[in-house]
Amino acid sequence: MDIHRRSSCRLLAGVLVAGSLVAGGAHAATKSATPAAAAAPAQVAPVFDMAPLPVTTGQLAQFILTSTGQVSGLLLADGTQVFCPRELGDSLPAIVRPGEQVSISGLKGAARPIVRAYAVTGPRGRRIADVRVEGAAIPYDSPSIGPDVPVDGIILAPLYDMQGKVQGVIMRDHSIVYVGETNAARLAGWLKPGATLHAIGTGVSGERGTAINAREIGPDVNQAIHVEPADAPPPGAFPGSAGYDVIPGAASAE
Repeated sequence: MDIHRRSSCRLLAGVLVAGSLVAGGAHAATKSATPAAAAAPAQVAPVFDMAPLPVTTGQLAQFILTSTGQVSGLLLADGTQVFCPRELGDSLPAIVRPGEQVSISGLKGAARPIVRAYAVTGPRGRRIADVRVEGAAIPYDSPSIGPDVPVDGIILAPLYDMQGKVQGVIMRDHSIVYVGETNAARLAGWLKPGATLHAIGTGVSGERGTAINAREIGPDVNQAIHVEPADAPPPGAFPGSAGYDVIPGAASAE
């Protein structure tokens, strides 16, 4: 009788141990699966239907960079300049490379070879769209601070902004020279396609290209003149300085 009781106890203990192992394994599997499910990024869908937008296709000649190195658009082989907001521009190098075909859904310029891009499709079918996350901060570039970068060569085309205004030039060697709208109008005779140009200013030069805010510019180094950089802060005291909050003409300013 004692033998049977001991055998029953051993059997019951074995069943309990096996059950606890199975439950523990299931709990561990559930626990390990939870982070993976949480890691899946949420896809933000476009608010507007972009299908009716005109589609522009062409070969990417180069990225259009800002003087701080961000991608602000594309230059196509036929001379079309494609512009987009920062959120879209930052993703462009991941879907298309120079020399590849690209398709852009966006508004075409009425009198300029420009496109305001709202969606871009690369050669491998990946598509990115201009979708701003609710409450996201708008990026802001502070004035360029860095080493001087020289640019010398022949002008390929005027550089436009998203509103179709000339803001600089694109060089044949793919360098970008920003001078700002005011300087571009004043120096229009020097900024014609086919003309030689010398410029120096702060900016970037790397794998994606060269882009500067010109501080000196001219047909050559001997004729170069000083210009106010395109990203120069407005006149007056700098933010944070003692005179920043002083209003000219007010009692406190006298």
